[in-house]
Amino acid sequence: MKFKTLLIIAVIIAPFFTSCDSDEDTPIGNWVTKSVFEGYARAEGSSFEINDYGYWGMGRDDNEYLTDFWQYDPVLNTWTQVADFPGTPRAFNVSASTNSKGYVGLGYDGNTDLADFWEYNAANNEWTQVADFQGGERRFATAFGIDNSIYVGTGTYDRNRIYNNDFYKFDGTSWTKITSNPGTKRREAQSTSLNGKGYLISGQSNNAMLQDFWSYDPASDSWTRLNNLNNEDTGNTNLARRNGVAYAADGKIYLVSGNTGNATTVSAYEWNPASDSWIERTSIESGITREGAGSFVLNDYGYIVGGRSGASYRDDCYMFQPMADKVEND
Repeated sequence: MKFKTLLIIAVIIAPFFTSCDSDEDTPIGNWVTKSVFEGYARAEGSSFEINDYGYWGMGRDDNEYLTDFWQYDPVLNTWTQVADFPGTPRAFNVSASTNSKGYVGLGYDGNTDLADFWEYNAANNEWTQVADFQGGERRFATAFGIDNSIYVGTGTYDRNRIYNNDFYKFDGTSWTKITSNPGTKRREAQSTSLNGKGYLISGQSNNAMLQDFWSYDPASDSWTRLNNLNNEDTGNTNLARRNGVAYAADGKIYLVSGNTGNATTVSAYEWNPASDSWIERTSIESGITREGAGSFVLNDYGYIVGGRSGASYRDDCYMFQPMADKVEND
């Protein structure tokens, strides 16, 4: 009888402990739905932040390449159209910002790869063409900003037959070639900056999705390889992707959406530099997979906007609260 009693108790409490373990493994974080983007739904555009505003525009929709550009106000939760991009309409270009200026360049106009580079001055709502990219025409490159400089590299040219791993620094006036990334040449990598260093994440080389992760130190002009994305102790086999969003907020790096090589994804991951490890966070609230989305960081919160899921172009916008439990949207 005593054995029976113990067995019954064990059966009753086993689901309780299983449930607790399951809760602990559930990713946390809350995606808050923000005001729908006012322009055409689009992907592969240009995005950055200047001061307390986010910017998104250009790119392409299901019909054409676009030049309109928009500002997002997080306080009013509104979109306002600003000066159109005056250059060639394009997509698959790079975009990044310094402390006070936004930059857009390279890309593809439907016929030709491009090398021109442009500066956006938010104070006077004006675009100015600056020196062409020193690395030449290309699409699917990546860029990040550190202090008052922009760093641009990787990507492809000659109809995606030539892959690159070179990098260049733009100081607002001229370009300087810096140390090339030692890893595999790639396209559609994700990149961002954190605490004075740049980070290059994954991307695609021919038909292979890359698992490597790098940091760049401008003080020593050197790259350091970090733990692979699929490292069994610090990573996740679902991390590798191309054409996703990478941004830095609250001392960490976030990798969201993109294409894993087989399909677009809705997943989100956080990298902690203290442990050099990745953890999964809550997927985008809508549950709609996407690639080619825009992103910006305001008040230490990351936003993503637009993108496409297959042939469906998006105009939705979300803000991520990494430490919040999943709640109803604002």
